Amino acid sequence: MKSEKIRNGSRLTTKLYSEGHGSTSESVFLEIDNLDTKTITEAESNYEKTFITVRDFLEEQKDEQHNLASEAARLSLTQGIADILRQIGLIRKEDK
Repeated sequence: MKSEKIRNGSRLTTKLYSEGHGSTSESVFLEIDNLDTKTITEAESNYEKTFITVRDFLEEQKDEQHNLASEAARLSLTQGIADILRQIGLIRKEDK
């Protein structure tokens, strides 16, 4: 089974595809979660906190020049996302 998630504003559309007996079936689920506008204090789960934190971090970065074809730019953004998630306690640096 394959799935595809598409976000459009406050709505998340999830499409599930399954194949069997020579045919493919598609199921579509719509969910309104308002993650496009929720604040971190309104988050109801760690998933929502993570989504909002990454959304806000990327919003802060929108005027920066990030060429995502560049490995250095991708690594820099990834580092920033990991650092901000650690700062708010969603992930923690573990001792080896």
